Amino acid sequence: MRSRSTSLPIVAFLTLVIGLSGCGGKDKVANENAPIEGRDRELYDQASEKARKGRYDEARLLYNVVITTYADSEFLPLAKLAIADSFYLEGGSSNLQQAIGGYKDFAQYFPTHPRICEVKHKIAHSLMRQMGAYNRDASFAKQAEFQLKAALQSCQNAPNKLALENDLKDVQQVLALHELDIARFYINNRQAYKSGEGRLRDIINQYPFFSYYDESLYLLGVTLIEQEQPEEASEYFTRLVRDYPNSEFSVKGRDYLEKLGKPIPEPSNNNPAPERPSFVGKFSLILGYNGLDISKDGVLLSKSGDEKEVEAEVKPDEASNNTGTRSIRASTKVNLSNPEPAATTAPRAADAKSEKSESEAKSDEKKDEKKNDKKKKDPKKKKGFLIFK
Repeated sequence: MRSRSTSLPIVAFLTLVIGLSGCGGKDKVANENAPIEGRDRELYDQASEKARKGRYDEARLLYNVVITTYADSEFLPLAKLAIADSFYLEGGSSNLQQAIGGYKDFAQYFPTHPRICEVKHKIAHSLMRQMGAYNRDASFAKQAEFQLKAALQSCQNAPNKLALENDLKDVQQVLALHELDIARFYINNRQAYKSGEGRLRDIINQYPFFSYYDESLYLLGVTLIEQEQPEEASEYFTRLVRDYPNSEFSVKGRDYLEKLGKPIPEPSNNNPAPERPSFVGKFSLILGYNGLDISKDGVLLSKSGDEKEVEAEVKPDEASNNTGTRSIRASTKVNLSNPEPAATTAPRAADAKSEKSESEAKSDEKKDEKKNDKKKKDPKKKKGFLIFK
């Protein structure tokens, strides 16, 4: 009984010692992670170097240290953007989804950043890179179209406006091909003219730059004829003959207008027939090669490993409502010049003048003493100036 009673205090004492030692270790780790002035730049540069070498996981770890440790750092928005870029450069479905999340997060917290339009464009690119064949699922194409339209609406004066418009046309080409493929199936295989009509109306109303727009007009007229709506059908045949006089479907449209007893319109232009993909091009489309010209570079980081030069000039009134955007710069150039030597030498010159004026007012004996003192001090001064050279 005595041995048990004496062992209990010993166990309690050991438990207390272990607990206190554990607490001391945690405090030490917390101190090591404390923010250090200038360390954010070093971490950002180290992370960028890792990204240039393709070591994206290591780069993201360092970028995250900047974000979590230096909340007021000018490199915080750049670190967030670089993380999204690293996922985009790495590629693959999972990484591209991570990139989309990172870009959207950046756009939410830094809506007035000078490169916000490029960020929105890069969200669309992340979706476009996941688009498949036109005769497969079109969900990514629809999301990309929505993102491009939203970016164009908010970036009317952006330098990348033309690129946004071209990408929108390319994405809409794929979407229109998707709708036309389904309409053809309904009309030719099922004779479901009503279902085909809905798809064709969507094409005509939403995709005016579609390369098969003339065929869409013709097929819509045919579906309306089959549903005994000749008056409305003649309107689409008339548009076909008038706007696409050199199309292969224009001749068929003329035949329908003659049968319906409608006048043949005069051509409004002499444009060549719309360009169609070749046999190889059509086969490539089926395999999923949509011919989209999508940049593999990010906003800050490039696929070649070079970091893009960014000098983000943010006006105070534009960035006053956004944390971390008051001095956003992506350039890693550092001005290491130190003006302190000039500041230190100026007071010495002033002191020398004051000493000289005082020596002139004193007697000759004191002048001689001061001259001797100056001779002793002069070598030290010269050595001092040599330090600042």
